[in-house]
Amino acid sequence: MPVILIKPRNCGKTFTHQQTVEIGLLNSLFDRQAPMTVTELEMQIRCTRHDLWQAIRNQHHLGNIRKDQPIRLTASAHIAIAAGRLAGAMAVAV
Repeated sequence: MPVILIKPRNCGKTFTHQQTVEIGLLNSLFDRQAPMTVTELEMQIRCTRHDLWQAIRNQHHLGNIRKDQPIRLTASAHIAIAAGRLAGAMAVAV
């Protein structure tokens, strides 16, 4: 799987480190289509365990992931990410 080295941008502003970790967490879980362990996520996202757990806590409070072991997306988060990716593809096609 290719690694994207470009930092995400938000309306011309660079995301914070924590936002980048959270985006990477959600994208990794969505792309894998299966639950992942903390160690797998840590190696996939390339961040510290502290940053990863902070991202997991934040996304759990938002209802996007389940903190069980292994960590997985909720059904609503899976649908939201899929819709967002489709809308992005449609915007590029136009």
